[in-house]
Amino acid sequence: MRIHYSEAISILIILQTLWWGLNSQCEEPIESSKLDLSVTYDLPHFVSDTPIQKLLEFNGTVYVGAVNKLYALSKDLKKVHEYNTGPVYEGRDCSAPDPCSGCNNTPINTNNTNMALLMETFYDLELFSCGSVGNGVCRRYLLEDGPLDAEVTCMYSEKNKDSSHGCPDCLAGPSGTQILNVMSSGVVRFFVANSEPLDLSVPRLHHTISVRKMRETQDGFEFFSEQSYMDLAPGLRGSYPLHYVYSFQSGPYVYFLTVQREGGSSNAFHTRIVRMCSSDPEILRYVEMPFECIYSERRRKKRSAQVVFNVLQAAHVAKVGYDFQQEMGLKEGEDVLFAAFARSKPDSPEPTASSAVCLISITDINNFFRDFMQKGYTRKLSHFPGSEEKNFNQ
Repeated sequence: MRIHYSEAISILIILQTLWWGLNSQCEEPIESSKLDLSVTYDLPHFVSDTPIQKLLEFNGTVYVGAVNKLYALSKDLKKVHEYNTGPVYEGRDCSAPDPCSGCNNTPINTNNTNMALLMETFYDLELFSCGSVGNGVCRRYLLEDGPLDAEVTCMYSEKNKDSSHGCPDCLAGPSGTQILNVMSSGVVRFFVANSEPLDLSVPRLHHTISVRKMRETQDGFEFFSEQSYMDLAPGLRGSYPLHYVYSFQSGPYVYFLTVQREGGSSNAFHTRIVRMCSSDPEILRYVEMPFECIYSERRRKKRSAQVVFNVLQAAHVAKVGYDFQQEMGLKEGEDVLFAAFARSKPDSPEPTASSAVCLISITDINNFFRDFMQKGYTRKLSHFPGSEEKNFNQ
């Protein structure tokens, strides 16, 4: 075997480099980069007496919704106020329970789980807390006068008892609720979405998705009309789980993220994103679209392998930061959705240990909606009856 002069020089340089690498020592890390294990960090913390369900921050105050408790904390998580929301008495021996106080003169037996916590500032500085007792009736806390219990109103009106539209005051359903309050044209609209369980024994008191307003007396709610709500088709109740995971507002729209079956006859599950106009007093312009997180792994000399993460676990909308703005080519201050997905077990919404986080701008989501509608890739909703009468619902 012959080796030319240039090749010999190259081999010599490689061998010499390897020799230097074998004989040289790794540099010691600089002193400032070493971890000091003797330091004790005292982080702000708060321990609730009962399990926590909801958190809300407003003007430096953290509001905590827990079982039978509602807390107001300072920004360093010190307890400022505490208000008891339960337990109450609800049972067979209570023939006509008061949604605001349960049954009087009877032993308490039912815990109150916090199902929704939201702030409203257009009418007053007020906090709404909706629990699992009293058919999901909410309480309104006027915050301008100090403590949480300074002025509390139970949002239930006897005038609504025999309403033909169901119970306008029953906001929070037993299987989970997402509520958005949006001010439009001088009226605060409450967009409410209630998850549908696999349980036919649960009485139907709550519409699946609806929009309503607060009564002028500020002691309850009312629907704008019979077009202000839609319910899961009766034939699908108990067999079509519909779980609302997250909700948010961006620009002129409100959005809900759901996990549900891919279709009425399908056993596979996926995620959908729902969009409605925040200015609509009725459900007139409702659209939903499949929404999944897909990871593509590029392989050498082979097609890329795709992994689909189909069931949403959690989400959050925030203004884009500088790094993502540069990397994704977004505008400053643009809304971005961070979504944590998992791969589900076969024919089940139950997540596996395989997960991923996807990031997408709300502008891109709206572009997808626009393109699908303009190209006619739409069909009528199959799980909400009556939607064929609403041309925009698809």
